[in-house]
Amino acid sequence: MIADILVAGLVFGSLYGLVAVGFNILHRPTNVVNFAQGELIMIGAMLMAATPIGGLPWGIAAACVMAVVAIVTLAEERVAVTPVLRRSSHAVGWVITTLAFSLLLAEAAGRLWTDQPSTVAPPWPLSMRVEEVLGVRFSSYQVAVVVIAVAVVALLDVLDRSRLGTALRAVAADRDGARLRGIDPAALTRRSFLLGGALAGLTGVLAAPLLLASVTMGLGLLIKGFAALAVGGIGDNRGVLVAGWVLGVIEAAGAVFASPGSQSVVLFAAMLLILLIRPNGLRGLAVQRHV
Repeated sequence: MIADILVAGLVFGSLYGLVAVGFNILHRPTNVVNFAQGELIMIGAMLMAATPIGGLPWGIAAACVMAVVAIVTLAEERVAVTPVLRRSSHAVGWVITTLAFSLLLAEAAGRLWTDQPSTVAPPWPLSMRVEEVLGVRFSSYQVAVVVIAVAVVALLDVLDRSRLGTALRAVAADRDGARLRGIDPAALTRRSFLLGGALAGLTGVLAAPLLLASVTMGLGLLIKGFAALAVGGIGDNRGVLVAGWVLGVIEAAGAVFASPGSQSVVLFAAMLLILLIRPNGLRGLAVQRHV
């Protein structure tokens, strides 16, 4: 039983961690939390289930989905984020504009697809067939999801140490100051939204075989991904992945020891407890205030 809880927690926690990593990618150059992230992932999952794309070889289909979602995310940046930041880098109007864009995506998805969940098969040679090794039951696709989540965070760590990562940190620290140093914040913002959109598409592709592709799946992933972001710490990709695993295990344990209907209550109660103990996240450091 404990092994089953750990496996489920790691697998679904990896998805929550990837959602939170997507938040971080878009937040760094803009200080914006993208509340359309869940619907972008939903679009990715639904595109993967659609006949024209779903009929392609898996790698090509996944690449097409990532490209489409990246373009949609760039459109969001153009119409819902940049106009707000142009008025003031400290404005918080993006809360409304990204939520509005999320609603537009949900409405468009509802018109394009039915509300019936669609099954998506894992790519060959992976499968959802459960194997048992040393008393631990898992499928090859579940292992792949966890490995991909770790690989994404590792690649972003490499990117963070590059020249581009340094420029992104400069923009995050002081957008106007970075502009005076010859850095183009608008160009970096566009690149970040393209990258974040591609990751949202990948997350949708990975989630589809596990959760079933549905036009209603976005809200749940948004909330749990935001929980992982809060517990792991904004800007800390390793921290949010670990937080996703922790929350995933807690959620799976709640479903087993309490009831499937109360697992969300257990999850968010645990999140509140963690934040009471570690307000800056699992890996967060105490912030000193200088006067």
